[in-house]
Amino acid sequence: MRKDDYNKRKRLGMKVTKPTIKNIARAAGVSTATVSRALAYKNNLKPATSKRIRQIAQEMGYHKNVAASQLASNMTNTIAVIINYTQTDFWIGILNGILHRARELNHQVITFYAGDNDSRRLTQTVNEALEHQANGILMISGKMEQEQVEILSTAHMPYRLISIYNPEHPEHRYVSSNNVEIGEQATNYLIKRGHRRIGLVGIDHYLTGQQRLFGYQRAMTAAGLPINPHWIHYGDYSYQDGKKLFSAIQDGSVTAVVAGSDMIGAGLLKAATQADWRLPEQLSIISIDGSDTCELTTPELTTVSQDFYQMGLTSVDNLLQDQPSTFIPTTLIERDSVQPLPMKK
Repeated sequence: MRKDDYNKRKRLGMKVTKPTIKNIARAAGVSTATVSRALAYKNNLKPATSKRIRQIAQEMGYHKNVAASQLASNMTNTIAVIINYTQTDFWIGILNGILHRARELNHQVITFYAGDNDSRRLTQTVNEALEHQANGILMISGKMEQEQVEILSTAHMPYRLISIYNPEHPEHRYVSSNNVEIGEQATNYLIKRGHRRIGLVGIDHYLTGQQRLFGYQRAMTAAGLPINPHWIHYGDYSYQDGKKLFSAIQDGSVTAVVAGSDMIGAGLLKAATQADWRLPEQLSIISIDGSDTCELTTPELTTVSQDFYQMGLTSVDNLLQDQPSTFIPTTLIERDSVQPLPMKK
């Protein structure tokens, strides 16, 4: 029985099936032990059986209730934080901001790790977070798919996306930097310093990368500069990918690049140094994020700095006060990784 049918029958005083493990088992034609294993995402069930059981549970509106233990420990004011990406260290600042604001508001924080862009594990983690009867869920860089949205909607659980957003789904409220403006700002900085052959390195194929790509393209087009597809290289924002991607620009076709993250920028610098390049004379780099990594490289990285700590603070207020989506301003910090070129007349 779907939850809307369940609620309708309940309002009319008709007999309804309560969302219990026993009734889920009866509806699925399996044992209660099998239901428990499916809801716990155990691997000793056929995938089709496990999926069918979870679908029945979702339609009934079932979620394991651990509220009693939380009441006993005064943890009813709880925010669940789901971390869905760890290839860079940006999430640390966000989490620190969340913890600071939560303490000020006498809320507990429970953190969950959902793997790196693992949709199945994210679904499992969303269900685990719901079991804790939190006031809401904050999802750091969570690449939400329809399955997770439906679970949260069925549970009537408020949530916010942090450091990621989708303009095509404004109903998914968020707290983030504006990635289009970031891409445009970084590219314009290089253009104003005389660079004309500018690459974009290390972005992903998902929302964040495509938004930064659009900003890069907008800046290049406005300046009347060519956009060569061979100057755009995709990655996962990691240090290791930065090192690998240096080979793609080693032919000298570009004089400067926008690095998709500080880690990508650091990886590019490392690989260039190992190849005996003189930096920034042979390659200028501006990175995105503004983490401590920027000051640990040689030369130190010029960067478009995101205020991740403020992002964390704001996300708690946004969630608990039911506020609209918010962009957090960025700051461009100049260091030593960009070499100005003579401006062409």
